[in-house]
Amino acid sequence: MKKLLNETIIYGIGAIMPRIIVVLLNYLFIKNINVGDFAIFTNLYALISFVNIVLSFGFETAYFRFSSDKDNEQKVFNTSFWFLTGLSTVFLILVLLFNQPIADTFGYSQTPEFIRWFAWIAFFDNILVIPLAWFRFHNRPIKYTAIRVTQAVFQSVFVFALFLFIPQEFSLKLGLKEKVSYPFYSNLAASFLGVLLVLPIILKVKLQFSKDLFLQMIKYSWPIMIAGLAFMVNENFDKFIQKFIINDGDAGAYGGCYKMAVLMTLFVTAYRMGIEPFFFKQMQNENAKNTYAKVTEYFSFFASIVALGIIANVSWLKLLLVPNSSYWVAINIIPIIVIANLFFGIYYNLSTWYKVTDRTRIGTYISWTGAIITIILNFALLKTYGFMVSAWVTLAAYFSMMVLSYWLGQKYYPIPYRMKKISFFIVLLAVFSYAIVEFFDYNLWVGNLLFLVYAGILIYSEKNMLLSRIKKN
Repeated sequence: MKKLLNETIIYGIGAIMPRIIVVLLNYLFIKNINVGDFAIFTNLYALISFVNIVLSFGFETAYFRFSSDKDNEQKVFNTSFWFLTGLSTVFLILVLLFNQPIADTFGYSQTPEFIRWFAWIAFFDNILVIPLAWFRFHNRPIKYTAIRVTQAVFQSVFVFALFLFIPQEFSLKLGLKEKVSYPFYSNLAASFLGVLLVLPIILKVKLQFSKDLFLQMIKYSWPIMIAGLAFMVNENFDKFIQKFIINDGDAGAYGGCYKMAVLMTLFVTAYRMGIEPFFFKQMQNENAKNTYAKVTEYFSFFASIVALGIIANVSWLKLLLVPNSSYWVAINIIPIIVIANLFFGIYYNLSTWYKVTDRTRIGTYISWTGAIITIILNFALLKTYGFMVSAWVTLAAYFSMMVLSYWLGQKYYPIPYRMKKISFFIVLLAVFSYAIVEFFDYNLWVGNLLFLVYAGILIYSEKNMLLSRIKKN
């Protein structure tokens, strides 16, 4: 468990630091990009999230699963890399050939270069999937983190220079007609740099492709891809569809404020980076189920405290991350999205059962239950009730997935979760969050006083668990 914590912290730096840098750059973006154009920013990044899921095809998880047999690890590595490279190449060629029709379809007729840039970003990012997974599987968190942080720093310096130092005349020569294009172009450069940084790992790839192994992996991975696509629907469908249903100003405000809720997403992402290989390595152990139960409880404990910490400090975080007051009309989505991401983190723990039992198809059904809720309710209610609907729909989708995964998991692979304790954390979090928002209007001092009270209650309720972990360490 101690090793898991250490690796999670290091992987967390690699996963979180780049995103923190991008979140901090949100200040620069919002200062220089008007709220209407910001809708373009959120729309295109939502679009590429769907593309990346399809192109990676669930092969990162499949790589971990099939590499658990060490005799096949090199064969799995080679087959995975060549499949993703071939798929990405076909995608890139098709987008470049049909660039203008695709741009017309998505409403970017005047700026088809945006579509081209995002196709190249998706191509380079997909080339990185298996080499970066190799670092994680071989317990090389420092090298993984170094690559991710280097990319983020490079991208930040580049976009900072475009906004503040590089003459606009030179930017125009690069094809950067609008300021909203600066983040896209710097992202493209950083993605290409990432490929250069993992070249030593790419050079380990041999000219080997096992058809039999590939068929086994594709059978395992396609439900994960479909489930991942459903996750992206839950995460980004609102930001994609809003541009076509509500006015660009509201869509941009929603996307800008959503960036603050990303602080919770970062915590969940860091956890996921360390936990996924750990779950698979534990699956053959006699006490695996007890380990999964403890890890889920630990996560729920710490994540609930982090969630209320974010909500209690919205009053000053908005000045740092969303400095333009025209975006603040959407500020009340933050508590809802933060708690929604907590539900997703718990769901991710509860989803262990279908991954270690190779029932990934059931995971797909669960994820698409949430996705269908997201799609139907956004289409039905967004135009009438506005962007707040999207936040509540996200919460409802993740809550439904969490409950459904627990119920099915106890049927097929019973794990002794202490659900009463976890439910206590969540219900108390909802009560304190409601008080901070509705009764005290994000007051900094009252919010943090309630945060301390909440943290104290949770620590007291889990004092035996905490003391046992301290004694073991």
